[in-house]
Amino acid sequence: MTVKLKKEGWLPLFEQMRSPQGFLSRMFTIKPGGTYNGNKVAIDIVRTDEDVAVAIKKCSGSNLNTIDQFTTKEFEPPAYGEAFHINACDLVNRMAGVNPYEAAYRANAAQVVAKAMKGFALIFDKIARAVELQASQILQTGKLNLINKEGTVTYELDFKPKATHFPTVGTAWDQAGADPLGDLAALAKVIRADGKVQPNRLLFGDKALSDFLKNADVQDALDNRRIDVGAIAPEFDNSGATFYGYVWVGTYRFEIWAYPETYKHPQTGDATDYIDPLSVVMLSKDTRLDMASAIVPSLIPVDSRVSGLLPGRLSSRAGSFDILPNIYPSTDGKQIIGDLESRPLLIPVQIDGFGCLTVG
Repeated sequence: MTVKLKKEGWLPLFEQMRSPQGFLSRMFTIKPGGTYNGNKVAIDIVRTDEDVAVAIKKCSGSNLNTIDQFTTKEFEPPAYGEAFHINACDLVNRMAGVNPYEAAYRANAAQVVAKAMKGFALIFDKIARAVELQASQILQTGKLNLINKEGTVTYELDFKPKATHFPTVGTAWDQAGADPLGDLAALAKVIRADGKVQPNRLLFGDKALSDFLKNADVQDALDNRRIDVGAIAPEFDNSGATFYGYVWVGTYRFEIWAYPETYKHPQTGDATDYIDPLSVVMLSKDTRLDMASAIVPSLIPVDSRVSGLLPGRLSSRAGSFDILPNIYPSTDGKQIIGDLESRPLLIPVQIDGFGCLTVG
């Protein structure tokens, strides 16, 4: 008698994973000297005001001006390190996405390579999200306040922004009598006066955008004669952000952007918006925002037995900050550890060139 074996079906793996998009952090760019050896990075800053020449009496001599004044600021970047391990005992278990009827025939070496690739991708995305969180905090507060899973502050840096750049509106935008256009115009005037740039970009939290679009004065400003949705900033393509068009606020023409991306809060575990729902960030395309990256030192070459498991060039939408990949076996050879270390810091060099409204 012939026994027919049932051939089982097996669908492809479904993996729910979203890599960070880097909409905020890509506004901060590496400049020459931004990737460096050492601990601190320094920058000289020259600020001039919009003075006018004043009339003098004939033959009394010219007014004397000082042209050599500058300030030097130093910053020490935070450190990030993420690791994963591959245990020899895990190789007897089926990997996700591998047909259980074929798992026994999958070579151990292939499993190790696949696990290493997945591990490096996972921890790289975590560091890229940390850089995006830096951008989020800086643009909304002018400060960094990084915490660990216990809620303990592990890194703190105050860039000393002016309080006038981070106001709360007098009347919440969801209340009667709110004046969103007036609130934005007031902040634009402050940024223009202090930062010497023409603000032209608005980044909305979701409730702030909803309340903004419901306002009658805003709807009038966004009528069909003024809407222009034909232009998208190319550097933000596939950035996770949504471009809504343009709005005139007084003499300022702004791009309207929403950014619905979230991250898992390290302490609470909750999905948290990078842009607070009640925030509106205002800046200019010309606002200078820098990224610096201290090179992570390395003592010894990677063990030749596992060097083939190192990933190729690591790149991020956030930019080319330095990141050190490493992989090494345990002393008993039963475990392989992979890790990534990086020391990136986002620096709002032109601290007066942006601001943030809290609208409720």
